[in-house]
Amino acid sequence: MITAIINKSLAESKVPLSFKKTNIKPLLKKPNLDKEELNNYRPVSNLSFLSKILAKLVTKRLDAHLSSHRPHDNLPSAYRTGHSTETAFLKVHHDIAEALDRKCMAALVLLDLSAAFDVRDQKILQMRLEHAFGVTGSALSWIKSYLSDRFQCVAIGMMTSEGKCLNFGVLFVFKANWCDM
Repeated sequence: MITAIINKSLAESKVPLSFKKTNIKPLLKKPNLDKEELNNYRPVSNLSFLSKILAKLVTKRLDAHLSSHRPHDNLPSAYRTGHSTETAFLKVHHDIAEALDRKCMAALVLLDLSAAFDVRDQKILQMRLEHAFGVTGSALSWIKSYLSDRFQCVAIGMMTSEGKCLNFGVLFVFKANWCDM
């Protein structure tokens, strides 16, 4: 049954509305923190099991497409097998040490992009996928469907807030090399 649902979604380039609903649950960052202080909570987004399976399948297909049509850059470590923050740190450390060994000046500028996708305009993302990465046809239509008509609500215990439509951001970031967006 799961295979049939996923195949139908891919064949019709449509993601069921029930797959696009996210429940946000606030979780205490550490058990010893004050439960009355809102800053001590982090939001956890919960998608349905089938939505996660479908997204994982599309992620694998999209990553294969991007790898064959546009090879990964040598430098970015994000979302690449065998790469991590540690490999990125080692590269930066190596480059700085090498510059200092050559008696050159080294400067490091760090940007916090942890919430970069929270304000990403979905239409811009879709245009980049099409024009910069060659994602077209039914694959692009499926991604447009995946990103459109998404909504979320906050769930605390047995209480759930009214749903809110999302016009910006993505609830799932495809694991692909999109570092130059």
